[in-house]
Amino acid sequence: MRTFTIEPLHAPSMEACRLRIDNLTKPIYSLATLELIAERFAGILADPQPNHLRYGVLVVASDHLVDGPQNSHGSESYEDIKHFNEGRTATQGAASKLNAAVHVVNIGLEQDTSNLEYIDQQVIRKGSHFFGVEPVISQDELERALELGFTYADKLHADGLQVVAIGNVGERAFLDSLVTTATITGCAYEDILVHNEYGPTVEQRAAHIHSFVDRFNIGVDDWSALSESERRDAVLHLLQVAGGLDIAFLTGFILGAASHRMAVVFDNAVTGAAVLAAVTIEPLVKDYVFPSAAYEEPIHKEQCRFLGIKPCLHYNLQIDEALGSTMGLSIIDASMHMLNDMKTFVEAEVKAAEDG
Repeated sequence: MRTFTIEPLHAPSMEACRLRIDNLTKPIYSLATLELIAERFAGILADPQPNHLRYGVLVVASDHLVDGPQNSHGSESYEDIKHFNEGRTATQGAASKLNAAVHVVNIGLEQDTSNLEYIDQQVIRKGSHFFGVEPVISQDELERALELGFTYADKLHADGLQVVAIGNVGERAFLDSLVTTATITGCAYEDILVHNEYGPTVEQRAAHIHSFVDRFNIGVDDWSALSESERRDAVLHLLQVAGGLDIAFLTGFILGAASHRMAVVFDNAVTGAAVLAAVTIEPLVKDYVFPSAAYEEPIHKEQCRFLGIKPCLHYNLQIDEALGSTMGLSIIDASMHMLNDMKTFVEAEVKAAEDG
């Protein structure tokens, strides 16, 4: 994995931004999350009053468990990415309202997409393995996915983007996201598996997963006891064994984006797994990532609990494809309008404020 440097947030800009926010013509702290977002963007961009942010969306496509059970051989994910190629997804509609270009890159769908002219073809392999058979990707494939993520961060930064919403297209990502999340957060598989009325119990399914992955020695007793290089190596080993191409790609992208002082908005369990991996490799990444939509799935809830963050949007979304994170861009845009379109008491020529 390439070397990178991530800087802390710019404290003087945050202090100046907070001073402006506290003097806007509103009750102090009354806009809650919008205030905190604006203050954090001041630190990210080292600008006391950021405005007119440039937004983008990045969707990575990859299938999982291609040699595992219940494999539909990518027919559903092909249709999903075909809709992006035709420009008729809800994500593209939401992005257009903010003039956010949507970039879709196929790094690992099972089916051939070379006929889709508006999809960036960067296929590393046609889907990740099932870890019950072997590690989901090879060491070389891991390195290629990470580097491609960094390359996209370079590209979107060079395009002038300051905030990128990330998402995924692909089948059977649940299991890889679950193992990645549980390994990093330390929770038990039983805690984030969903109970089903029929079939094996949660305990039986958890034992089944352990029987597959324990032989790879991906568990870490105490992440905080590891050195920086040990932490990085442990995360990379985890991504190779049970993460997959898309989670590895997004991990590289998030690290690269933060190194360019570019913010990232994430949503579901797949993008959340990549955020966990990136934050574990470099804790300063946490200052550059923003949650958006809340999902009912236990994996996503565990990711947010571990990161100590709360999603802003509660729409009961049942779709991935970066829709949740793209909608989160609107919250950031609202915070910029608050910061720049509202006047301070001085600007509004109000000599005294009543009731605080």
